[in-house]
Amino acid sequence: MTARTLLPFDPDTVAPWSLGDGPRAALLLHGFAGTPPELRRLGEYLSEHGWSCVAPALAGHAATPADLASTRWEDWVASAQDALDELAERCSGVVVAGQSMGGTIALHLAATDLRIRAVATLAAPIWIRVRFRRWLHLLSRVRPWHYPRSDTDLYLPDAVEELHSYGKRSMAAIAELFDLLDRTSDELAMVRAPVLIAQGARDSVVDPRNAGDIAKRLVSSAKVETRIYERSGHALSVDIDRDEINREVLEWFDHFVPAAANPDRAAKSALATSPGISAG
Repeated sequence: MTARTLLPFDPDTVAPWSLGDGPRAALLLHGFAGTPPELRRLGEYLSEHGWSCVAPALAGHAATPADLASTRWEDWVASAQDALDELAERCSGVVVAGQSMGGTIALHLAATDLRIRAVATLAAPIWIRVRFRRWLHLLSRVRPWHYPRSDTDLYLPDAVEELHSYGKRSMAAIAELFDLLDRTSDELAMVRAPVLIAQGARDSVVDPRNAGDIAKRLVSSAKVETRIYERSGHALSVDIDRDEINREVLEWFDHFVPAAANPDRAAKSALATSPGISAG
């Protein structure tokens, strides 16, 4: 099982990736202690339908637990922002999808960056109930590491082979995660982009009630839709409903950033259909 490992990652396996060369761009963000491969299926599907997809490794991730321990939530966001800036420079329409914490970061970015045309979150949290929440930063000095359970809530147990994450997580980094959730929860009213909220009903990591709470707070969003997948666990991008989720995310993004809306593509199309004129 590769879901959580104490062994060093194969750098090639967990490396950032990009797919497609379409004029529309999708930024795909992995979850806490996770890696870019967890969204590979979604990226392949989107790229097959005209999207340029990029999945960065957030700061401290896809490396070692010690690397994650040395970062703050602002560093993770900065990694995503850098990738977003690069995509926005070369593409006409940018959307963001994220799994778990990646979805939370997608919402955080959308709250302040109006270049984001649409968002899709997969099992994103804005709260996680834990004991001693307010003392996490202090407790991290006494108990520096957390070792998550090795079991999985996936309907398709073998899908865990597509996930690669740390087998131990810094308590300081977990405290940073909670700070990110608090900040994003407070920012949701600022999000104007349309948001698709996907949530697995069998999720044992993020309470499914997060989906409803996110939707309620998105009071300024152009459109909000929530989809609950009764069979799926936390890692929606690889579990039983993954194909349906891929289709629905594509439909969501295509609706708000249609291919014809790209000026260069539209211009070439118009030239190609005009008598005696070649688009080149």
